[in-house]
Amino acid sequence: FIDYWMEGGLMRDIFTHKITTPEHWEMLMQPTIFTRAELQYDRVVGDKVVTESYDPHCINGDVSGGCKPIAVISAEKLRDFNDGPEETAFIANVLKNDNRIGKYVIAPEAWNCIWKELIQRGKGLPTVYQRPGFVEDDYNFSREMLEEMVKELDRLIGKYGGSAWNSKPTANRIVKLLKVHLALIQRELGDVISGRRKLTSKDFLG
Repeated sequence: FIDYWMEGGLMRDIFTHKITTPEHWEMLMQPTIFTRAELQYDRVVGDKVVTESYDPHCINGDVSGGCKPIAVISAEKLRDFNDGPEETAFIANVLKNDNRIGKYVIAPEAWNCIWKELIQRGKGLPTVYQRPGFVEDDYNFSREMLEEMVKELDRLIGKYGGSAWNSKPTANRIVKLLKVHLALIQRELGDVISGRRKLTSKDFLG
């Protein structure tokens, strides 16, 4: 849903990325009711002339300031022991610069301490680090799934790195973060193709 937020709630088909109708959008938001076949763009929209429509929550004031992000943060960086403090400061500065809540943000001298207590010492809500027996590398994906991930990441990087977007700080941050993910996915794909990473029946489409 990166497109949804970056474009301020513009309704697009999540499979083809085409601009779609409110009726189709409502169906897409109920994936447990409709099958993938029933949600196909050509089946629901067909050759209708489609005009741009936006999620009412984004344009009727339900989301203050609209749905376009004022900043893009990284949960991965936040819980990384090297990048975490910098990402914490980034988040805190966004909040501090908001004229509605800025005065309530704790002093900068405490930001690093808060990060250490919550992330390094695990005193906050549980994170993936606290899952018993959990190791992220234990999860494997099939070649087909990884190739689809690469395809989507290439699309997003191309779109938000293009001339229509690259003057926006939020778009530049997205591109920077996604390039890191792309490199990781490509490396994993290479491991699967070469056989260095063995898939089992318990893996995702392994």
